[in-house]
Amino acid sequence: MDGSPGVLHSVEMLDAKVGGNPPPLEPFVSWLDQHGRLKFSGLADQLHAEIPELGAADPDTLEALRASIVSHLPGMRATLMGSNPDPRLPKPAQDFAYLMARSNIPLSAVLRSYELGHAAIWNEFTSHLRKQQLWTVARRAEALESGSIRMFEYMQSMTGETITTYNRARDSLMRATNSRRNEIVRAVLSGNGGVRELRELFGYHIDEVHIGYVAWSVDPMKHEEVSELARRELLGFARQHVSVTTDSSVIHGWFTPCKNSTFDDLAAVSLPRTIRLTLGTPRRGIRGFHHTHREALSCVDLTALHTPAPTRFPDVAVTVLATQDQEMAARFVDDHLGALRSHEDGERLIKTLRYYMDAHASPTRCGQRLGIHPNTVTQRVQRAETILGRHLDPASLALRLALDLERTMELE
Repeated sequence: MDGSPGVLHSVEMLDAKVGGNPPPLEPFVSWLDQHGRLKFSGLADQLHAEIPELGAADPDTLEALRASIVSHLPGMRATLMGSNPDPRLPKPAQDFAYLMARSNIPLSAVLRSYELGHAAIWNEFTSHLRKQQLWTVARRAEALESGSIRMFEYMQSMTGETITTYNRARDSLMRATNSRRNEIVRAVLSGNGGVRELRELFGYHIDEVHIGYVAWSVDPMKHEEVSELARRELLGFARQHVSVTTDSSVIHGWFTPCKNSTFDDLAAVSLPRTIRLTLGTPRRGIRGFHHTHREALSCVDLTALHTPAPTRFPDVAVTVLATQDQEMAARFVDDHLGALRSHEDGERLIKTLRYYMDAHASPTRCGQRLGIHPNTVTQRVQRAETILGRHLDPASLALRLALDLERTMELE
């Protein structure tokens, strides 16, 4: 219904134009009183058979569905008679929505049952109209218009309330599940048990190899969304997976890799624009569960704001260790790159030096990465040496570390 004044006015006029006849929908309502319970009780069997998710659900689903359908008859009756301006979802229908949420039946399947139920009622209604041989065309038109509008209004209202009820149940269940999972994982990490519960309740086996991870969003996002995006990214790599929520947008998780090359393969993953992911080293058993988690946590502050790939602990381990004392790390960077950092062209020159070192001092490969001529690379390196007042040795571990540490200071 589009809610236009013309349509609403036509509904108001219908009940006034009845003349000596009963209201146009009263005969169908009387039919509902006589046959509705039996007719729509049988509809449950049809919906249970036609909607695969319902057919595969718990055996109690059929009777709950039947009770839900039949419970709508009083509200539908009152709506058709114009005496139910604000219909409410009946208790059996609420119970059915809660059951579907608890059983992990998708909301789309529940809404499909309403769609098919609406179609079944409509078919009965139009069949009833066709049997009214003594009715004038005008009276049939009145009944058809009034019945269509009121039936649609009722089903639209019930669908909306069902969505609200289902989502409320899912949110409640997810909070309870997340809370319990958080308790169990905290127990495992603290060495206070939880291993058996983690296996029995969530299917995660602690004696396997684990890769710990931390996932978060750089944009405002609910933790459920972050968790789902991380799960999707890791889906093809994980044989088992478990995650917990730490606050509104940060997820701590673990998974067992599908194959030995998984950790290397993850280095090439391109993440969604808003998601950041750090990975600990693959490690086995309960000690590995602890250690890979700590490694993933230690990488968080080193993850670039615009990196498209996960940050793996082995790739930044030296930097992680060197930044345990932030004050000393800052002095170390200043000792090696101070003059360059304060120079007006320092940002570009430092970036060139990083790529130059990564390219094993090859101006050609560095130029390809930066999209500049090899001679330009050489000139920038020479300029950096002039500013710093010393030769830059490509084999110097101290220089490499200073460049890596300087990058982390950019992020702070």
